[in-house]
Amino acid sequence: MGACQQCGPNKKISPAPKHIFLLKASGEEGPPSLEYIQAKDLFPPKELVKEEENLQVPFTVLQGEGVEFLGRAADALIAISNYRLHIKFKDSVINVPLRMIDSVESRDMFQLHISCKDSKVVR
Repeated sequence: MGACQQCGPNKKISPAPKHIFLLKASGEEGPPSLEYIQAKDLFPPKELVKEEENLQVPFTVLQGEGVEFLGRAADALIAISNYRLHIKFKDSVINVPLRMIDSVESRDMFQLHISCKDSKVVR
């Protein structure tokens, strides 16, 4: 692995770089050039949809994670990001990675039944 020219001499190029270099083909207008694009620019975060303006995200957002929906249930705060479903009750928290969800059923009118791939069930 060599040194990355954009990040500096102390940074090494990793197998999964945080930036991508695009070479403009000579057939396009203008001289060939090298563009520097960060991976976060390829997939910009979606705009947060809040049910109420005063709601705050109830957890620390991970790098690369973007909260997409924030709403309220009768006794809980519900947040959905591109990574997880987070439900915060007064005395407990449910945190389910989206890729672990196998199926979701609506039982009655007020109950959600989430089956996970590891055989856990969240009600």
